[in-house]
Amino acid sequence: MIQGAADKLAAMEELLNGLTPEQVCYVGDDLPDVPVLRAAGLAACPADAVSEVKDVAHFITNTPGGRGVIREIIEVILKAQGRWNGLISDAFIAPAG
Repeated sequence: MIQGAADKLAAMEELLNGLTPEQVCYVGDDLPDVPVLRAAGLAACPADAVSEVKDVAHFITNTPGGRGVIREIIEVILKAQGRWNGLISDAFIAPAG
């Protein structure tokens, strides 16, 4: 996102670079994030987000902000895409011999 943007939806649209809002995962935790969360294909928020954000989020993490929220969301996305196990295998299982 664009740091300090007053209009977060306009800022997101500026950054889309050929994508549609439906192709974007947006993570927000406060009232200024609500318009972007409504536009995003995947709206996510941390466990400690304000209730208005939780009301529009598709996914609420188990963890509060600053405690691994983005990592949790990435893992959920990669598992939904069927890519998680392959990435884990490639990264952590050394070839024999």
